[in-house]
Amino acid sequence: MLASSASICPVTVVYGAEPLLKRETVCELVAGALGDSADSLGPSKFEGDRAELAEVLDEVRTLSLLGEMRVVVVEDADGFISRHRTALERYCAGPSDSGCLILVCKSFPASTRLSKAVKKLGGVIKCEAPRRAALFAWIDERARNVYRKRIDRVAASRLRDYVGDSLGMLDAELSKLSTYVGARLNIATADVDALVGNIREQTVFAITDAMAEGDARTALHHWERVLATDRAVPGRAIGGLAYGIRRLLDAHDAVANGTSVHALARQFWTEPAVLERRLSRVSRRRLEDQLCDLLEADVASKTGLSEVSRAVERFIIKHVSAARRTGTGG
Repeated sequence: MLASSASICPVTVVYGAEPLLKRETVCELVAGALGDSADSLGPSKFEGDRAELAEVLDEVRTLSLLGEMRVVVVEDADGFISRHRTALERYCAGPSDSGCLILVCKSFPASTRLSKAVKKLGGVIKCEAPRRAALFAWIDERARNVYRKRIDRVAASRLRDYVGDSLGMLDAELSKLSTYVGARLNIATADVDALVGNIREQTVFAITDAMAEGDARTALHHWERVLATDRAVPGRAIGGLAYGIRRLLDAHDAVANGTSVHALARQFWTEPAVLERRLSRVSRRRLEDQLCDLLEADVASKTGLSEVSRAVERFIIKHVSAARRTGTGG
């Protein structure tokens, strides 16, 4: 389900922070404009940072030899729009009747003259990710409609805990899960834990283990690996670290209440000796301090006081130094 009903207009702006919705909206627009020829002809595509206005508009105005609609897509068009705003306003006043120009960008303020001109043509589509309960409905719908699988609310919630709110990441994991369960119709919580959680926690615990050992180089190396695989939304990595630390806190509490380390180890996909060593190196108090510091890092990144990567690097260095001073993570 797309963020808005896509329709064919001479000029269309597809904007928002959610890449998956924007990509699928553009695909729907292209299919609507080109019909059965969409796969064979496809649109002409330009990168916004390198696109020249004259070249883009010439492409839009060029008549197709087959009589089809000419579709031109400018990706990452924020800078392109800023550079050519006045010229685009003029084009909207007299657009080609045989071409469709699609501008894909992150933001498109409604107060501008260009926004009003494009809206008059009917071509402004905002792609906004669903929130809270609507996000779980999206996961369920995506599983059913795209992958022909069912996923219950608990499994969907666990998937969101591991992955975050990015629809692209959620869709990628649903794709893996649908293959993982094979012919089985339902995706269970155990499937999510086994396939998604195992990989996520291995990375998180590699960082926290290195911190507990006072090994800044290894901890920062694993952090760089996290960023390298997900630089588009590095803020989600803070949530991943926090989730891992909360898991360790829960393990401390479980052991204190009589649960055996051997039983807990199965939940952490590790050996009992590894988990026992992990818990002995990092005390409950230190874990609570780490959660507080991660909260501060998250707030700093969201209020513009610090970049996420720098905030987490400072967090790692601080707690590596604390481990070195005490000789343990306590």
